[in-house]
Amino acid sequence: MLVDGGVNSSAAWAALASGIESIGGWRSLELHFVTHMHRDHIGLVSRVRDASSVPLAIGVLDAERGAHAAAEPEEEAAYRDELLRRSRAPMDIRRAVREGAGRGGSGFPPVEHPLPSGETPLPAAPEWLAIWTPGHTAGHTSLFRHRDGCLIAGDAVLPTITPTIGVNRQREDPVADYLDALARLRLLEPAVVLPGHGEPMRGITRVEALRAEVVRESERVFGLVVRKPESAWEIATRRYAGRDLPLTQKMQAFRETLAHLEHLAHHGRVVRYEDEEEVITFGLP
Repeated sequence: MLVDGGVNSSAAWAALASGIESIGGWRSLELHFVTHMHRDHIGLVSRVRDASSVPLAIGVLDAERGAHAAAEPEEEAAYRDELLRRSRAPMDIRRAVREGAGRGGSGFPPVEHPLPSGETPLPAAPEWLAIWTPGHTAGHTSLFRHRDGCLIAGDAVLPTITPTIGVNRQREDPVADYLDALARLRLLEPAVVLPGHGEPMRGITRVEALRAEVVRESERVFGLVVRKPESAWEIATRRYAGRDLPLTQKMQAFRETLAHLEHLAHHGRVVRYEDEEEVITFGLP
């Protein structure tokens, strides 16, 4: 089984191909499992398919999202622009996002094993339990093996940073989704955690720390909300005041701030407003 082939670059492909050849070649593979649809994890799926013809397994929500993004890039770009418009993002930001849309390649092969949003034995590797761990993406899926307590966490558990939790069209409250996913992973009591980035970790300490950090981040965002309603873009700008972030990080900051605001609104701690032009703002009750 190959987990997360990697980003679509010549260097990544050379490293992956070399590693595969060292353990028996492409014919030795039986399954390509991908934790989630971000480019640094799924970028090589088409090249892996061409080299090996192995079936692909990924969470069903990410399978649907990836296929749609590949088939309807113009609609994807329109969705992002509308999200920015409704959040009062500056026109130069909207223009830059539109110009950057589609960079980095596309293409999405058929998914033979779309994994349900729950828990299920992994096809072709039934000793591994596929566990839906949304938040970072709607369909993010991790793997757990009971016999030795090994958790392949993808980006659900990272060693040094909190995974980005951004709004999406498939789930109403990704922050709540992620907190619930971490709670379920904690109950598994993994002995070792293999993250999507960084070195392996022992035990559940990091899982507990991440859950506490997400709660603290919601409190930080709550502390920025004032009586006069403001958009997520305006609140995110104040959240990162004085920091000259590149466009990609600005978008991550915006989407995560919006996710926390929606989470706070779901729990009645802030009020979500929508005007006649569908512009969304948030204020204190």
